[in-house]
Amino acid sequence: MEKDRIIKLTNALYKVTNLFPEKETLSISIRKRGNLILSFFVILSNQELSLSKEELGSFNIKCRRNIEILLSYFQIAEGQNWINPKNFEILKGQYSEILKELESIKFVEKKVEIKEEKEEEVKEAKEPKFTLTQIQEKVITILQGSGKMKPSDINQFFPDLNPRSVRREIQELKKRGIVVSNGSGKKTLYEINSYF
Repeated sequence: MEKDRIIKLTNALYKVTNLFPEKETLSISIRKRGNLILSFFVILSNQELSLSKEELGSFNIKCRRNIEILLSYFQIAEGQNWINPKNFEILKGQYSEILKELESIKFVEKKVEIKEEKEEEVKEAKEPKFTLTQIQEKVITILQGSGKMKPSDINQFFPDLNPRSVRREIQELKKRGIVVSNGSGKKTLYEINSYF
């Protein structure tokens, strides 16, 4: 994967998000994901760094997660009709292509692991694919725009939903490591995991 290609794609992402309404927090979220993806490729392309298989695998998983979340953000932004949908088609196509390339790298690594480890251990190491629900996507967008928030503050964005339903969605994001919490009870604050 060429670093220059990712840099051009990140520049295109910035140009598209410049067309969003002023002070729209979704543009910040999209740029943050794009920058994280770019940083993974900058590290991977550094010839002086020697990364272990585990580190490469970890980078691969994190990069794929960020691309999947970025693609979800594109869907949300596309639904707002702020700009020509062709801009999103191009970005989605490019990032989807990178995602496929990353998945093929993972597949090659798994083949090697099968030779080195028992099949049961490889099955445990498999990263399950997941998709975000609309509620989870909205929670992520809210937290990225607002930082730390109480559950009651997040619930205000979902007036038609039972607070328990929203809490379940947040807990699922927490299990996946996308959201972290600080404190307990009424003093609990949720925020996006800085690793994602």
